[in-house]
This record gives sequence, structure tokens and C-alpha cells, in this order.
Amino acid sequence: MTDDLDDLDEWVPAPADSPDDRTPLFSNPEEFVVNFLSPLIRRRLGGSYTWCAEWWKHAEGLLRITAMWETWEHFRHEGALGMSTWLLHHADPHLAVLLSRDNGPFIACKPDRHTQLDPLPSVPAPEGLWAAAAFSD
Repeated sequence: MTDDLDDLDEWVPAPADSPDDRTPLFSNPEEFVVNFLSPLIRRRLGGSYTWCAEWWKHAEGLLRITAMWETWEHFRHEGALGMSTWLLHHADPHLAVLLSRDNGPFIACKPDRHTQLDPLPSVPAPEGLWAAAAFSD
């Protein structure tokens, strides 16, 4: 693959005849980041944007990138509207959170330095709360 993403046909094939024909192009989130997302998404880091090169150490980062990868694998087979749908409804919202210097999961990181934040605090719920009618089938 080229650095400038010259051959988009490799990544956005014609619609598959059936869901069985939809073999994933990337085998895991790291392949997706290294071979597609990182070369595609180019932002000046610092200012409004931050990133962590060890993104896979952040549970939220890993979850969001996995969601982006899995939805990309689906939408790349959806013809003309597939990539637009993926960008507008999946990539853009996830990237806005991931890259946010103010509110994202990499807020304490620099592109070359990983820093783990503490999880959100949580207090145990009162005994019997989850047995209430609102939480039962």
C-alpha cells in the first residue's frame, strides 16, 4: 500500500454478491490503524488534537477503533454510499472523541508518551436495586 493511498480500489471493492463474499481486508484493529487509518487521517497534533501511539492500551480507544474497523469492513462493500455513511456516522464521531485534547481517552498522552488515566469512579448500587421491576424482563 502506498503512503498516499493511491489505490483506493483495493480498499473499497465493488459490492459483494452475498455476505459470505465479504472477507475482511484487515485481520485486526492494529492492521486497520497501521495500514489504513493512520495513513488516511492526517492531523497536526498539538492544539486541538492529541493521539497516543499506544492507543491499544486505552480500553475506550481500543473499543472505538475496533468499532471503526468493523463498520468500515461492512460499509466498504456497500457501493457509492458506503464510505460516506461510514465517514459521517462512524469515523467522524469516533475520531472527534479519540483525537480530542480536551475530552478524549488520550487526553493525558502525547503522540510519543502513553499516560493511563484512572477509571471513572463507581459506588456499589443499593442492595436489591437491580431486582426492581424496571430492570427485570
